[in-house]
Amino acid sequence: MKKLLIATLLGSALALPAFAAEPAAPASTSAEAAVPMSQGEVRKIDLAAQRITLRHGPIQSVGMPPMTMVFGVREAALLEGVKVGDQVNFQVEMQGNRMVVTELHVAQ
Repeated sequence: MKKLLIATLLGSALALPAFAAEPAAPASTSAEAAVPMSQGEVRKIDLAAQRITLRHGPIQSVGMPPMTMVFGVREAALLEGVKVGDQVNFQVEMQGNRMVVTELHVAQ
């Protein structure tokens, strides 16, 4: 009886398909393929401190829910042509313990 039970269990185990781990797809360097742009409204701009206050929707790149918050910007040039009240599309990255806007465009 034990032999029959063991044979049945082994037969069942051998009949199961083997699941091999598929190799991971290569990481994409394209911003469009990585994370979609976030949307927000400019509430304040501080050129001297290179900061922008945005009322924004969800930010997938850092897992942030909608809120209003101050962000540093990677470079002051990102703030050129942007004014309070503008609707913008932007990207945010974690740099150390800071969230930094790395891309910013006035929405059309």
